[in-house]
Amino acid sequence: MAKMSVQGLDEYALRLSNLSKNTGQIVRQAVYEGAGVVADSIKSGLRQIPVDNGRGTEDRKLHGITNRQKADLIDAFGLAPIENRDDYIQTKAGFSGYGKTKSKKYPNGLPNALLMRSVESGTSFRQKTPVVRKAVNRSRKAAVQAMGDKIDELCKEDMK
Repeated sequence: MAKMSVQGLDEYALRLSNLSKNTGQIVRQAVYEGAGVVADSIKSGLRQIPVDNGRGTEDRKLHGITNRQKADLIDAFGLAPIENRDDYIQTKAGFSGYGKTKSKKYPNGLPNALLMRSVESGTSFRQKTPVVRKAVNRSRKAAVQAMGDKIDELCKEDMK
């Protein structure tokens, strides 16, 4: 019968054990990295929204938003803190707060999430301008690549 001698197997097993203990932290950092790529793409898309200072009607739909609304959306965009819900590590991109332009209907200002939804999907008086959808689709491969690179980097550090 053949005899085999392996050196360092205990050390390798210890490193694998340490790696499994750090898996949650590694995944969180990878999600953060990927979310940053997508968020940068969305911010870039927000800057590309056309400006239209007119009033929209069903016959003449708006092709953009006002300069003030554009600035409000850029300022309001952000990522939620990374959370672990049912062993699913995630974050969300969204728009918070209210715009600076107050009206009778919105005395605190138009909710930024409502404005972005009307820009993204369109309304009876606004032509749709899918910013978020296009940005996510455009950056998906780069985000996956960034997350994979981050995982590789952190795994190599743990395995040293």
